[in-house]
Amino acid sequence: MKQIILTIITLLSYSIYSQNRYELLDKGKEKLFLSDSISKMAESGLIKNQPIIVINGIPFRFQDLENQKLPLSKFAIEKIVALKKPVGISIYGSYGEAGVLIITTTKSKIFLLGNEDDSMYYLVDIIKTAFQSEQIANTPLIAIDGVLFEYDKALNTIFLPLKKEEITDVTILNKNSSPVIYGKDEIYGAIIISTSKQ
Repeated sequence: MKQIILTIITLLSYSIYSQNRYELLDKGKEKLFLSDSISKMAESGLIKNQPIIVINGIPFRFQDLENQKLPLSKFAIEKIVALKKPVGISIYGSYGEAGVLIITTTKSKIFLLGNEDDSMYYLVDIIKTAFQSEQIANTPLIAIDGVLFEYDKALNTIFLPLKKEEITDVTILNKNSSPVIYGKDEIYGAIIISTSKQ
């Protein structure tokens, strides 16, 4: 009996540990959005619980996520599609046996703040609106207190080293204005952030 209980506890803890590898960059219940989706798909037999996650063509294996987090927010996810096992294996070899999830993200990048609560999403709606109205596009320039912020433009979710309460103003510079101020290559618009730190 003791052995059975230990086995159940081990399986449960392993399952929880597996889930943690698929946590998103969000806080609260949002960070479990993908791991919950994987659990439901695994229960239905569509995939196993350690699939490869492919974000805009970049694969992340279960093994890779031991040392890194998925660079993704729930708000960036537009669509999740599971590949059938034979297709997954044909592309990713034996790693595809557990299943493959193809994630398509929104065109607008998601910028998160360093807050531990819902304030981390303060810029999400502001910037999404700027993308939707086509003021900015693709990979906008970010300036914080006049200093250009460098970020990995291949990623869809970007962490800014700021908290909401430090931000005093956010100005969107449209695609026509940004090359005039920042040079001819800055054709995607700019997000100008002023803070109380300056």
